[in-house]
Amino acid sequence: MQDFNPKNAVDIQTLSRAAGYSWRRLEVFRDYRHRINEQLVGYNYSEYGASDHVPVNLIELAMNIYLQRLVAQNPAVSISTKIRKLKEIATRFELGGNHLIKEIDLSETLAMAVTGAMISLGIVKIGLNRTKVEVGGILHDSGQPFANYVSLDDWVHDMTSNTFENVQYEGNIYEITMDEAVQIFPKKVHDKLIPREDQQLKSSDDHTISEGSGEQRDEFRPVIRCLDLWLPKQKLLLQCQTNDDDEDDLIGDVLNIIEWDGPERGPYRKLGFAKIENNTMPVAPAMHWKDIHDLSNRLYNKLGRQADRQKTVYGVQAGGDKDGNRLIESNDGDMIAVDNPNNVQEISTGGIKPENYAFMLGSKDIFSYFAGNLDMLGGLGPQSETLGQDQLLSASASMRIQKMQKETIKFTTGVVEDLMFYLWNDPYITMPLTKRLKGYEDVAIPVTFAPEDRESDFLEYNIKIEPYSMQHVTPESKLQGLRTVFSEIIAPMIPVMQQQGISIDMEKMLKTTSKLSNIPEIEDILIFDTPRHEEEPVGEMPTKAPVTKRTYERVNRPGATNKGKSEVMQQTLLGGKPQQSQIATLDRPTG
Repeated sequence: MQDFNPKNAVDIQTLSRAAGYSWRRLEVFRDYRHRINEQLVGYNYSEYGASDHVPVNLIELAMNIYLQRLVAQNPAVSISTKIRKLKEIATRFELGGNHLIKEIDLSETLAMAVTGAMISLGIVKIGLNRTKVEVGGILHDSGQPFANYVSLDDWVHDMTSNTFENVQYEGNIYEITMDEAVQIFPKKVHDKLIPREDQQLKSSDDHTISEGSGEQRDEFRPVIRCLDLWLPKQKLLLQCQTNDDDEDDLIGDVLNIIEWDGPERGPYRKLGFAKIENNTMPVAPAMHWKDIHDLSNRLYNKLGRQADRQKTVYGVQAGGDKDGNRLIESNDGDMIAVDNPNNVQEISTGGIKPENYAFMLGSKDIFSYFAGNLDMLGGLGPQSETLGQDQLLSASASMRIQKMQKETIKFTTGVVEDLMFYLWNDPYITMPLTKRLKGYEDVAIPVTFAPEDRESDFLEYNIKIEPYSMQHVTPESKLQGLRTVFSEIIAPMIPVMQQQGISIDMEKMLKTTSKLSNIPEIEDILIFDTPRHEEEPVGEMPTKAPVTKRTYERVNRPGATNKGKSEVMQQTLLGGKPQQSQIATLDRPTG
């Protein structure tokens, strides 16, 4: 079999047709993804959002809850090594990695990738900006590693393959200005750079949700559309122009051929939450959610139309005009004289159908069930009558989250490893850092992470992402954790701590409590003075902690859950006869 030659026009033409075929096969995934995004933004985002009102946006609710659990902030990278002499460099490497993650705001890219995976496929492109200009935005400094989110609208991969490990090509389309293109590509191809002529967006492009489609765009600077195509078997990265009007022939002029010297897996990392056997495209959670979301909103919109049609009128018998006019002119509570009360009859029409409302409540509960018990995951209300039962339900509901967290951590670790690869191997990156000594966090020592510091091979270092570091932690949760540690661990162990010379810094604890609880007045009402230490007689044991006696009283108060209320409401609407104790829960607050 003849090897692929990127300089051979016939080979490029063959690759172009294959990429065009895969681009068309991905069109159905782009189309369904676009429909889900229309529902996600709802009816009031723009004139190109959802075609009907979305009063019960269950997809948006689920997406926000899952994002908070999966990637709410920048990950914290931990770098270690088994080689003792490299531990100091590993520490600087770790500082440099966390500095880079913060500088490029990696959490935003990861959040977009997780959002993409929740709807279809999450893709991140990692590389090193070797140009002299900031290409791709303010977070792409010259000579700095970057991580870009790649939308499925701009993505193509070998759809004839049954796994991503076996694809023959994959890549993404992107737009840059002519000014940037001149800086990026060799001078010998500058005459091939042709600005895009057709400036109309396709209706399946997600960007049309905000901008619309079909109209001629008015851009500030001329733009060209480029395609980066990664060939893993040949270890080549082709940078090309695209043929905008010909999806059958995706590749235009080849602008640059790069022999790959980056991470072994190439420039792309993909995230999918449910892989399908013998298919590269995963099935995303929102694909399952959309049908129930659509049904719930159709029912709720129908109930709204029924409510709008509801009206009350008064029918007047012939000859009873005077009685009718007196009724129209009267105010609420007025006493009026009528010749014949039977002349006027109240007539009501329309109104919501109780069975439709019950069906809508049931569909909403079904959505929460298939989304992994959203009420529990999102903390929207208790799901049972006791704390213990709620904790069991929370553990069960979090099984889906735990699986998705594992996939997200694995994906994030891959992204960070590729960023660290460029940070380690690029001979021009020098980072000024600050090191803090353990036990003396207030002392800052300036250090650098320079090329001459990078000893040994990159593979000698273990890169790990701490899962908890990506989840959002509120001051309230920190305060609750502090209370738990103090009451369950520190307080019972005070006598043992005293024997080992461990004491509690109450000043720092109270100041921390003041900060986390957002009650600065605590520091105002307390006076922090120099402590007076009384010397204990030599040879005597430290004073024992005072013996305390506690009395625990358990009080049962009737409560309610959102799910329980929904079930009682559905039973009532469908003509059932719930017990009086069940009806009473409708007036009780949840919690």
